Amino acid sequence: MTVEASKRVVLILSTMRSGSTLLKALMASADDVSDLPETNFQSFGPDDRARVGALSDRPIVLMKRPAWFHEIRRYPILPKLPNVRSLVLVRDVYETVRSLRIMMFRKAAPAFEGLCNRFLAETYWAGVTERLVDLAEHGGASFRLVRYEDLTRNPVAETAALFRFIGSEQKEGIASYKPSEHPWRWGRDDGGEVIRSLEVRPPRPTDYANSHLLNVISRSPRIASLRSRLGYGPLPAA
Repeated sequence: MTVEASKRVVLILSTMRSGSTLLKALMASADDVSDLPETNFQSFGPDDRARVGALSDRPIVLMKRPAWFHEIRRYPILPKLPNVRSLVLVRDVYETVRSLRIMMFRKAAPAFEGLCNRFLAETYWAGVTERLVDLAEHGGASFRLVRYEDLTRNPVAETAALFRFIGSEQKEGIASYKPSEHPWRWGRDDGGEVIRSLEVRPPRPTDYANSHLLNVISRSPRIASLRSRLGYGPLPAA
């Protein structure tokens, strides 16, 4: 089987903990969109058309794999395949880092305050997000920016627009999704209670309780520039 003209490839590009599992679940609820486990689209080259086509019998092959820490300087490597469209998913820095800290350190996160906050915010989030935003702004019509906050505040309108963008026959937007066809694995997907609820939940207000993290973010011109490009509002005083 080959990736023929009628078959489309859709990528979700993101940092970790930015909502890629939710976005994939919403898109995969359409009958013509694949529901795959996390798949490293970066490993496919121009000679892998048959292998990509064999991943699913549905017309749209959707693959997501966020940037890992060792990929900060090179993610994403886009596969050289025909009919590729990319959803560039971003989430504001404070909540992304807060979630990453919980994922990595659990209750021990405060002990790694000084070490991890600067790396996760300034190096990881900003480093990956800069390239993602550049792709969304300058990569052409095959890239579409998706803010996690917009997706969770207004899922019906956002998903309707995204279904149109990827060429799905699904016309109506949705606020719930089907259970995954694949078991959750640590480090590959979010298996928490929120994602298992099968309903999109509005984002909770950010409390900015971590003053050290807020200070790291507030003092970074790099982060300030990115947040401005993405349309995020002012931060509280550190």
